[in-house]
Amino acid sequence: MSLYHLTNTEIAERLAQAIRAWRVSPQGAALSQVELAHKSGIGLTPLKRFEKTGAITLRNLVALLRALNLLDGLETLVPPPDAPGPLALLAAERKRTQRKRAPRTSTPRTSRASTSTASTGTPRASKDPTGPDSHHG
Repeated sequence: MSLYHLTNTEIAERLAQAIRAWRVSPQGAALSQVELAHKSGIGLTPLKRFEKTGAITLRNLVALLRALNLLDGLETLVPPPDAPGPLALLAAERKRTQRKRAPRTSTPRTSRASTSTASTGTPRASKDPTGPDSHHG
């Protein structure tokens, strides 16, 4: 999913919603706000504000991710500087997915444009405007 059409505030709100969903989910952390605030070491008020508005300091966000066992996601957040950029990855993907043409056969094939069928059903070669009968010097 592309986030580029969203504002920074909308992206922060989506992140807050996702973290809140993980916090309350039985398959996630299954923690109350009070439990997460205590486990992460941040105050209850900053946690409530984050879940409501998406506003949070970077240090508090890291503390929340640590308490929710989600720190591993940060390692892939920013690629190493020597890694290929998004445009290079896209170009490589397009190159991989291009279809390969079948090799040409050694026998020449005639096309419909070069032959026509007379009423007798026998093929007849069409006139080549650049051939020897041409009067274009």
